Amino acid sequence: MIRETERAAVISLKGNAPLLDIVAKASIDPVAEAPAWPFIRLEGSQSLPQGRGCTARAEVTFQIHSFAKPRYQGANNTTPMVETARDHAGRINSAVVEALQGHAYEVAGRRYRFIVRSSRLLRDGGENDAWHGIANVTAKSYAGD
Repeated sequence: MIRETERAAVISLKGNAPLLDIVAKASIDPVAEAPAWPFIRLEGSQSLPQGRGCTARAEVTFQIHSFAKPRYQGANNTTPMVETARDHAGRINSAVVEALQGHAYEVAGRRYRFIVRSSRLLRDGGENDAWHGIANVTAKSYAGD
């Protein structure tokens, strides 16, 4: 159940045009250990069975982490800054929330509804010039008809 829900969330994010205007599709849940900035990762998935049998319904929680650095006019950071890392990460985090909040999807005969429970923005601990957005998502899945 967890992997199917993760796949549905990634498909939803990669299919959202406003989000793709900010983050490249290849940088959404990338396989690479060191992806191109900005990037988004899905982590911390947990399945909570709902009711008896647990095969028809479940609640899966996970986090969507978005990472951003400042944006500059040119290809490097010697040109004027056009957006701070905090603003860039905030814009990506808002786009992630909008891409998932309340949306329903069907993948492989299973329906999903995503609910963003909370989101936050903080300085990234691993990079001095980066910020990090986190969206906490609950996905309710139901067996298809």
